[in-house]
Amino acid sequence: MTTIAPTEKTRVRRRPERAAYDRQVIYDILDEALVCHIGVATEGGPRVIPTAIIRVGEHVYVHGSPNNQLLTALADGAPACITVTLVDSVVAGRSGFGMSMDYRSVMIFGTAEKIVDPDEKERLVAAFVEDIMPGHIVRPPKKKELAATVFLRFPISEASAKIRNHGVVDPEEDHALDLWAGVVPLKLMAGEPRNCGDLKPGISTPDYAKRYKRPSTK
Repeated sequence: MTTIAPTEKTRVRRRPERAAYDRQVIYDILDEALVCHIGVATEGGPRVIPTAIIRVGEHVYVHGSPNNQLLTALADGAPACITVTLVDSVVAGRSGFGMSMDYRSVMIFGTAEKIVDPDEKERLVAAFVEDIMPGHIVRPPKKKELAATVFLRFPISEASAKIRNHGVVDPEEDHALDLWAGVVPLKLMAGEPRNCGDLKPGISTPDYAKRYKRPSTK
């Protein structure tokens, strides 16, 4: 299916014209994002954590320490709300209420499946590396490293996107004011790579690090 049917949780009610339920639109936003925020209710109260996220097919994956209270709650079946947001521009209107941002965001609701197969966990390590730094070569993970890491999989079956790309939307009576209005585009930009201080002599900075950038459909 090319679209994800909205549910009571994912249907965009505030500014519904900004909603997107197209699966590829949702996938593109997830693929560009480096970080998500996961919200869950734990015994100690509500918790939200930022963490790395990747999409593989029709699922998203996160990972972390088994000592993390939030990940433990998710692994035990607590329902999750996962969000990612990409800010594309600052919108400067002619009034304080005209200030805004153009953005692309995704919200996913779901329950985690804990990955226990060591071979699949090893493949996920490679997938995280390739997503975060395409082309980067690393040593194989150690068994104790895999054992000390929790990997969780969430289906992208209850999800929606919300997108604002309208720029300035001021009341018509404000158009005659002697005030500037416009947008300032924003983009995640990579700086010049810095070699590790204890890098083995003779190893040069690879091209994939020098040319690093996130995928974007903008």
